[in-house]
Amino acid sequence: MALDVTRGFVALLLAALLPLRVAAVDVVTLTAPESANDPRTAYNMQLIRLALEKTRASAGDFEIRLSPPMNTARAMEDARVNALPNLLVMTTFENRLLDEGFDYARFPVDFGVTGYRICFVSPASRDAVSQAKTLDALRNFTIGQGRGWADVAILRHNAFKVEEVGAYESLFSMVASNRFDLFCRGINELEPELKVHAHVRDLDYDRSFALSYPLPRFFFSSKKNAAILRRITEGLQIAWADGSMRKLWLAQYKDALLFAQLGSRRVFHLQTPDIDRIDFDYQRYYFNPSRALQ
Repeated sequence: MALDVTRGFVALLLAALLPLRVAAVDVVTLTAPESANDPRTAYNMQLIRLALEKTRASAGDFEIRLSPPMNTARAMEDARVNALPNLLVMTTFENRLLDEGFDYARFPVDFGVTGYRICFVSPASRDAVSQAKTLDALRNFTIGQGRGWADVAILRHNAFKVEEVGAYESLFSMVASNRFDLFCRGINELEPELKVHAHVRDLDYDRSFALSYPLPRFFFSSKKNAAILRRITEGLQIAWADGSMRKLWLAQYKDALLFAQLGSRRVFHLQTPDIDRIDFDYQRYYFNPSRALQ
């Protein structure tokens, strides 16, 4: 009897000395802006926070962290090897990613509008570009793009000459100093980038044409992070259904879409290779840019 009491007392004492169990918190790491003048990640951060908030009741609390600054190619490598907790990289779908250890949250991040591209243009090529009436004429000009961007393969597949640049910030100064002819951006990206790079001398944009190609973009992570990808997918679906995702999208991009004046441009349609392994109907969520603002 005395022995049982003693054992019970020891068990209670040990339990009191053990740390209190802390509720699980989902840590999510997002890629940081590549520079102080990089506005691209603001929407991604807000969208992930929205998805996590929508699932707080069912999946628990969360913490969002930022990675060190890095380009897309480096971020994808860190995500592949799971270098940071639940590292999410927003990038364009390519079939090969499924064979390289990645999976993705099944919701198109920007409703497809980034697949409409307008371009910064070099001073030396501005007039000639504005006179290009056909795709073959446009193919005479060189296009600068970031290393690791899916646009590189898409543009080369469509017979464009592409120069890859490792540093995002360098692209603006290089096109402004005639290192290449064009630097093409999503219609939701160019206007805010033009504002924050107003200090770049001779930086200007073309007003005559747009490129259009399927550019389904998702949040990717290592396949080992399946749980957080399911949570993000669920949260985005909820935010879509209740209208909060569209509200966020419009608040972030409405001014840029109006600025792009897509309706007044010649639109050239390109092919996107290697996206046939997307396993859900992502296009059902797409916005028509000419109607999205109505």
